[in-house]
Amino acid sequence: VLYPADAVSCEKLVEEMISHEGICYLRTSRPATPVIYDNNEKFPIGGSKIHPSAIKHNPSIIIVSAGVTLFEALKAQAELAKEGIGVTVVDCYSIKPIDTKTLISLARAPKAFGANGAGTAQVITVEDHWFDGGLGDAVLNVFAADTSVKIHKLAVTQMPRSGKPAELLALEGIDANVIVSIVRSL
Repeated sequence: VLYPADAVSCEKLVEEMISHEGICYLRTSRPATPVIYDNNEKFPIGGSKIHPSAIKHNPSIIIVSAGVTLFEALKAQAELAKEGIGVTVVDCYSIKPIDTKTLISLARAPKAFGANGAGTAQVITVEDHWFDGGLGDAVLNVFAADTSVKIHKLAVTQMPRSGKPAELLALEGIDANVIVSIVRSL
C-alpha cells in the first residue's frame, strides 16, 4: 500500500510497483499538490522520507503522515518552528510494508527522550483515511509493545462530504491548525 505526496514520488512508486512481484496498491490524492521532491530521489517500497525541523527543541514529537496530509504536517512544522518548537515530519509513503526501522530509530533517538535518555516519544499520525485500518493503525502496530512511545491518531471520523480540500481537512480535524494545537498541548 503506497501513498505518494507529489508527482515525483508518484512516478517513482509506480516504477517500483512495476518491478515488484506481488500485489500493489497505489493511493493518490484528489487535490493538486506541489512538487517537493527532486527527480533524483529514490522511493523504495518499505521506505519513508524524513523532514527534520530546523529547530532542535522538543524533538520528541514525530508527525507521521502521507499523501495530501503530508503538506498539512509540513505547514504545522513551519508554524511551530516560528514558536521555537521543533518536530520531525515523516512522509510514510509506504504504508504496507511500513518503514519500521526508521520509525523506531526516530522514537529511540537519545534526543527524543531528553538529556537523561528517559521519557516518552510522542507520535502523531495524520491521515485522510478512516480512523481504523490505515496509517495510524500501521504505526500503532510498530509500537504495540512499547510503553515509551505515545501515539495520537488524527484521521477521518465522519461520513465523507463534498467540499474544497482545505474545508474537508479542517472538518475532519486533520489540517495544520489541529496538528499545531496538539503539538502545543504535548
